Amino acid sequence: MAYIRIVNEDEAQGSVAEDYAFLSDSYSRLTGVRVPAPQVYRTHSLVPEYFRLGAVQNRVLTGDGRHDLDAGSLPPILVNFAVALHSSCYY
Repeated sequence: MAYIRIVNEDEAQGSVAEDYAFLSDSYSRLTGVRVPAPQVYRTHSLVPEYFRLGAVQNRVLTGDGRHDLDAGSLPPILVNFAVALHSSCYY
């Protein structure tokens, strides 16, 4: 059976560790309690460039975690990435 190996937060290094910390902090600000990086981002943790793109998307759309995602449409440049992120495919 196929599976996707996900780098655990305590094993992450370099930019992946930085992005895990950013995503955790961002979601923790929104909820008011400590939250690990959401699973949807973790599937990309073996490819730092894709993982960084997820963190950048979160940073831009939430104002560095200060507010929730807008109810409106995503900026066009992020649509392809959002599809890839939520379907766990590398488009």
